[in-house]
Amino acid sequence: MLEIKYYRDYGHNYMILRCERRESADSYGYKILTSGKIPDILACSVRHINGAAYYYYDISSRTTLANMYRSKKMSYGEVKDVLLGLCRIRETLSGYFMDEAGLLLLPEHIYYDLTNRKYIGLYYPDYDAADTGLYKPLVEFLLEHIDTEDRKLADNIYRICEIAEERFFSLEEALRILEEDEEEAVVEAPVASFDPVERKMPAADTAEFFDVMQEQPDADPPKAGHSSGRNLFYPIFAILSVLGIAGAAAVCTLYELTQQERLVLYGAAAAMGACLLFCLVGIFAGGRRKKAAAQEGDASAVSARPGEWDPQRYFDREPYREPGKVQAPAYTEYEALPPLDRVIDKNPPVLKRAEREPAPYGNTVFFDGRDIVEYKLYAMDRKNKKHIDLQTFPCTVGKMAGCVDFVLSDASVSRIHARFDKEGDKLLLTDMNSTNGTYKNGLRMQPQETVEIEPGDEIRFGSLNYCYR
Repeated sequence: MLEIKYYRDYGHNYMILRCERRESADSYGYKILTSGKIPDILACSVRHINGAAYYYYDISSRTTLANMYRSKKMSYGEVKDVLLGLCRIRETLSGYFMDEAGLLLLPEHIYYDLTNRKYIGLYYPDYDAADTGLYKPLVEFLLEHIDTEDRKLADNIYRICEIAEERFFSLEEALRILEEDEEEAVVEAPVASFDPVERKMPAADTAEFFDVMQEQPDADPPKAGHSSGRNLFYPIFAILSVLGIAGAAAVCTLYELTQQERLVLYGAAAAMGACLLFCLVGIFAGGRRKKAAAQEGDASAVSARPGEWDPQRYFDREPYREPGKVQAPAYTEYEALPPLDRVIDKNPPVLKRAEREPAPYGNTVFFDGRDIVEYKLYAMDRKNKKHIDLQTFPCTVGKMAGCVDFVLSDASVSRIHARFDKEGDKLLLTDMNSTNGTYKNGLRMQPQETVEIEPGDEIRFGSLNYCYR
């Protein structure tokens, strides 16, 4: 079991591991690790305190794989990204002749760089994976956090678990198993050209559609002087008039004009106002003419013109009937209803009290409101009026939408700033390597530190202040 400590110093968060082997200080792996030349692992420095050496790993702006998927499930693409990232880290280490056994493949020590959006490894030269196995903790974590509704993904992870303890198992083998179904899907997919513009209907509807189209007579050419579409003169001219009046008002407000220029501008605005009034009268008159034509039954005004497809005729057709299948008849007329005096019984029988049905109401149950526990953080800043409702746990807060449960849109808040957990009746708060820190009652929490909060405590995320009540 690793003895891990966390420390914050000058805007950086560090994870501290003790150097157990003194002879490793002169080894090649020790020197290349502290040189900072390996891009895919955490930057490391060594500090000597009271005669002991300690590795200081910079974990600023990074979160762990375990924290990312603590409250949500992993999809196929996310599992594949994890395996691809770890394979990339192993290749980088092999390029520097580093032993793979020093790479911690534990979910709580596989870091994700939120800035560069890639996985970062933790290399600890003194790590001994004999107790837990090199790949077993990672595979068990994937099995526990995958989306079980994806049956293919679940089957592949089960296969990986079965062979994870074998001697020659590797991350590349796990990735190959995961990609097998993807390759089969590509091979089995039919090769066909797809035209995104082409639209097809079922065979029966297509035939009936062309039957309806053939019943329509040929289109006559539009008469001269008449538009085949809607008259857009009045609406467009009205919009231009409004824009002109608004522009004249803006010029008068923003610029200093002479009296002669103001008179010219007022005259132009008045002319555009007259045009606007003329357009509104035209639009109103056109609407009244269309309404009158509809009331008189003018077919040319309310129905489709010759040669055009009338959708109402298409949907009013008789339903399609498959050959040899008996279907219920389509009724087009209402059946005659009996007279009203036959339906209503003027002398209904009077039931005795014993024959009446009991009222469908039960006894009133006492409701104790003390059983309801509400977890809520109330904002205390004037600029921030957004309270935090803690409904489900664990609940993460930060400014990175899609990765946290509650988004705080403030520059002082980290992407994944803090996490709330519930253990029994206790509410716990954990700092998630935040840059500007998480405070409880004015005291700054260490990275990854977990504290219990109680009603009345003041919580601060960066520069946002809250009170838990």
